[in-house]
Amino acid sequence: MTCAKFVTTPEYAPRLRARLEVEQRLVQDADDRGWTREAERHRCAAARIEKLLDDLGEPIYEPAENTSSAEPG
Repeated sequence: MTCAKFVTTPEYAPRLRARLEVEQRLVQDADDRGWTREAERHRCAAARIEKLLDDLGEPIYEPAENTSSAEPG
């Protein structure tokens, strides 16, 4: 994801979001273990994914589905 020739499209946004979730879990795990450099590495990967999503005009997090039915009336 850091190669100058890396290209992605909006179709890959769900995969990027899934990868972002993994990176965020790995940050937490590294922090819990006191692995400062490892946590920073995963923070950098997460920031890169967020930038890719932003560049694509995609939300960072999957929009929540509207689970409510029609308005009461």
